[in-house]
Amino acid sequence: MKDPQYYRMFGYDLGLLPNAHLRSLEQDVADIEQAQTRSGLTIGYPGWGLIYHLALCSLDPNRYSVVIETGTNRGCSSIVLAQALADRGQGGVLHTIDIDASVAEIAGRNLQAAGLEAFVSQHVGSSLDVLPQVLAQVERVDLAFLDGSHTMHDALTEFDLVLPKLAEGALVIFDNTYQIADEGEDQRVYGALQEILRRGEGHLINLPYVSWYTPGVAIWQRAPF
Repeated sequence: MKDPQYYRMFGYDLGLLPNAHLRSLEQDVADIEQAQTRSGLTIGYPGWGLIYHLALCSLDPNRYSVVIETGTNRGCSSIVLAQALADRGQGGVLHTIDIDASVAEIAGRNLQAAGLEAFVSQHVGSSLDVLPQVLAQVERVDLAFLDGSHTMHDALTEFDLVLPKLAEGALVIFDNTYQIADEGEDQRVYGALQEILRRGEGHLINLPYVSWYTPGVAIWQRAPF
């Protein structure tokens, strides 16, 4: 593996965060060790702002929206996505999945403290097992944030599962896109994105200087118009 890189920011204006409880979790956090203790293995800032505004600007303001997230962890990115649903004002649900019941419990408390539990349906288990069950219950998916297992196989499988349910214009957001693996190792999310490009499915934008270990966020869309 290559050396990790970190682009999660500290010492920024907390007023830029869209939710008061998230601001409280970041209060006085100065480094990655403190951040992990307070908010877990999350995308951090400016990634939170990125996914909030992507959701706010891509979800149809005239209809109920369905958002999928893999990798709930402590619920910080879930707070951001749910806040976008709340701020859109037309209702919606975030289905969020995590394999670890203990961190999912923490996420539930964070979502309640953030005042957003009404917008969230939590699921515990492997995303490869749970995601098909969730998708069977929804007519369409308006946005997906795939941040669960980061092996190439799992990242690509999550994408392939949501692909048939994506609404026209829907975005799929991938975290941890940096090519951290050496040749011969599992190429992780980077490898999954390369395979998506090879198959000629949709369009990708990569933003390298956001998130941490591994950094990078990519935005996928089938077609812009």
